Amino acid sequence: MSSEQHLALTEVGTNEVEIMCFYLDIHAGESVYRAYYGINVAKVLKITRLPEQVMRPPLATHASVYGAFHFKDRDKVVPVVALARYLEQPQIESDTQKLIITEFNQVMTAFLVSGITRIYRLSWADVEKPDKYINEYSHNAFTGLVNLEGHIVFILDLEKVVIELNPDSGKDFFGVANAIKADHSIHVLHVDDQAIVRRMVKRALEQDESFTVESADSGQEALAMLQDKLTEAKEKGCAVTDLVNVVVTDVEMPVMDGYTLCRSIKDNPELARLPVYLFSSLITEETLHKGQSVKADGQFPKPQTEVMAREILADLARKCIEAPVAGPV
Repeated sequence: MSSEQHLALTEVGTNEVEIMCFYLDIHAGESVYRAYYGINVAKVLKITRLPEQVMRPPLATHASVYGAFHFKDRDKVVPVVALARYLEQPQIESDTQKLIITEFNQVMTAFLVSGITRIYRLSWADVEKPDKYINEYSHNAFTGLVNLEGHIVFILDLEKVVIELNPDSGKDFFGVANAIKADHSIHVLHVDDQAIVRRMVKRALEQDESFTVESADSGQEALAMLQDKLTEAKEKGCAVTDLVNVVVTDVEMPVMDGYTLCRSIKDNPELARLPVYLFSSLITEETLHKGQSVKADGQFPKPQTEVMAREILADLARKCIEAPVAGPV
């Protein structure tokens, strides 16, 4: 399965996404309950059956780590996560179980599930953010939910799962203290639907006195905040870029994705000069053209926060040299 082929069917900046739906068959008393979940196709490398040879380490770092296997396509040993165990559900084991092999945040992980249904093309506007009850019930494992053909499908927050199972995978979110120093504080509006990532990025950037970070959990909320900044700027007679210097946004988000947010900012004459940087696990050499098509000022793969910080400061310095005088936006 090629995720690039599927992703190419969606047009960048139209808030569309392709979700691969799968299920877990779990025990419910004497009956069987089928629970439906989804992940972004762009994160999927391959779907395969559970290999016969799975290494079972005696001391797994987490109870949901099923083992590891040799992924011949990449000549790498890939950990296998029993997703039902992570979700604390009693999955029914069978000979038809599938592995969903994923790659994001520069990490490859295989998830063991009961089966695959199909791929759905939909709008992020149709994906609801989980409410407080669902977040508490699921240990914040879901980034959204959507009704597909009569089934409630929970979209998994795979980044949270991987960081929780392997804390070292999030270490690159930190360590910005040695970044290039600015002569004044850079005010960043950071947009990400995942609370754990918002906290990590804020902590990482604010270790450096060059940055202060304000956060939003969706593109829609970020646009509303920018409209408030525009109103404030007009009242003060200054440019909106005097109040917020940079927008850093994730790509994959319910309600409004990062590509659509970027396009909305760049298509707005009052906001067009505001630099927008994409910071996402979906950023690869093969997807750079997507950010370019919505006029993003820069694109950085998670979790390389230090690289992003350095490039933002250097980019802002270049912009100041090129346009030292700017009127209100």
